[in-house]
Amino acid sequence: MNRLNALVLTGLLAATGTVLALAPALNAQQVAQATKAGDTMFHQEGAYRWGNYLLKTYTEDVKLSDTSPEVDGIAIGTPYERLRYESFLASFQDAALTTPQATTLASSLKNKVTFLIYTHSPRGVDDEEEQWQQAYTQGKVKTSEERAHSYLDTYKAATLTAGGRTLSATPQLDGPYTDQFTLPTGGAQFRYLGVVRYTFDVSGVSPNSKVTLNFKDSLGKGYSQTANLSQLQ
Repeated sequence: MNRLNALVLTGLLAATGTVLALAPALNAQQVAQATKAGDTMFHQEGAYRWGNYLLKTYTEDVKLSDTSPEVDGIAIGTPYERLRYESFLASFQDAALTTPQATTLASSLKNKVTFLIYTHSPRGVDDEEEQWQQAYTQGKVKTSEERAHSYLDTYKAATLTAGGRTLSATPQLDGPYTDQFTLPTGGAQFRYLGVVRYTFDVSGVSPNSKVTLNFKDSLGKGYSQTANLSQLQ
């Protein structure tokens, strides 16, 4: 399992960073800065640190409590942060981004803001297939050959209120993966985990806006998360 893409653990959820203005489109200097930042973070720290891009955490490590929600954390990825992350990941894989690669990636990220929802299944792995079959029978999910059947399939579109506009995005799923969680009783149980990504085109939205994400987890519980774009690079 790629733990970088299953960020529900403590070390990678540390918050450090500098407050800078959002750049919906990166210039050459910003591309170089983000690329260097990701590469440096890997070589000096060995862990990806979200800083101000980590908006909310609900669960510490893999220890669940009686009140632990399905969502472990919510992060936001701006073009700068996404390029920084990809640079970190490339260095982790011993294939550092070249300038042309970074420039191409930055171009694909123009005016896009991604919310990353880190989650774990509300039930054990052994129960997931049964629950999925029930959802399928009720018409709540569709079959997929791309991934194992899981709670992730029940995530639906999310909305983003930004500058008086309401934007919509469909979920992009990363997972499910499997990990062992510690239950409130002290016992252990294997559960699925995964990342749900919602990417919005924020063309025309002021970089000084406060935006609000609204979505529901697989059990229908609603979440509302605000982010101040003026505090993000």
